[in-house]
Amino acid sequence: MTPIRRTLTGLFAAAALALALAPSASAAEATCPGSFEVLHNDRIGAMQLPAGPYTITVLDTATMGCTEASHLFSQFLEDWDGRLPRPWVTDNATRTFRAGRGSTVGFRVTPGAPTPPIPPNPPHPPSSRVCAGYFTVLHNDRIGSFAIPRGRYRITLLGYSGPSCSRASTLFARFLQDFDGILPRPWFVDPTTGSFMRGSRHIGFRIKPYVEDGGGSNGGRYPVRGESRCPTFRVLHNDSIGRLVLPRGTYNVWVRGRLSCPQSTRLFDQFLDDPTGDLPSPWVVNVRTASFSRGPGSPTGFRVKPVR
Repeated sequence: MTPIRRTLTGLFAAAALALALAPSASAAEATCPGSFEVLHNDRIGAMQLPAGPYTITVLDTATMGCTEASHLFSQFLEDWDGRLPRPWVTDNATRTFRAGRGSTVGFRVTPGAPTPPIPPNPPHPPSSRVCAGYFTVLHNDRIGSFAIPRGRYRITLLGYSGPSCSRASTLFARFLQDFDGILPRPWFVDPTTGSFMRGSRHIGFRIKPYVEDGGGSNGGRYPVRGESRCPTFRVLHNDSIGRLVLPRGTYNVWVRGRLSCPQSTRLFDQFLDDPTGDLPSPWVVNVRTASFSRGPGSPTGFRVKPVR
């Protein structure tokens, strides 16, 4: 071997050794931007999670991103018995979630500073077309292609004729329940402006994130009181229940009345087995909202909506 080749070989070997001994940049932890809000005192098994904001830290940026960690944390909070899907395990002392003991795939949550208290009264709206108070959306949602992140929203009427503020709040809650984003005629939505219009661009209302300090009585709330969100349900194939078309994918499930999440899961699975839509008495289905009730007008039932 020539002196030059021996020298180059030595340099490559030294470089390889240096890379092997250097710490892996891909194994670095990363603190996610923003915070995750736990709306009420909760627990995952024996892990206590008081209400408030939490910072999420991923254990290895090469194997997990912040969006996935946030989604998993939300999913784990929905778990009713604390038994996480395999291979996930928890360290309750450090509030760490790992995909198997000793795994670097996972994340940690840390309580953040408490949210400042909201003043007792909202500011007066700047005009009679701007509705007082705010409408609260408790979970990230969408109406068709119009994504609506969880948070507080100001409702503004598009004109002095048309729905009142109270009616606009009721309509917004109803539209959020819509399964496929096709609103009842003559209503349509403009996702670029957050406007809901009744056949005319001057009749209807517009929503916008509520950024002013304020409080007092809300203009509305969604999901409505009495509804609870369950763990997600996966439809494995394109399916239908009568006229209700259910493309394969993951669905959010909300229950109301005297119905538990496991009961709703069993019922939904049972209803999917009968594509004719002839549900066992007294169950009925509302195709527009993809909701199932134990009889017309019954307060007991559940509804589903695709996770997109």
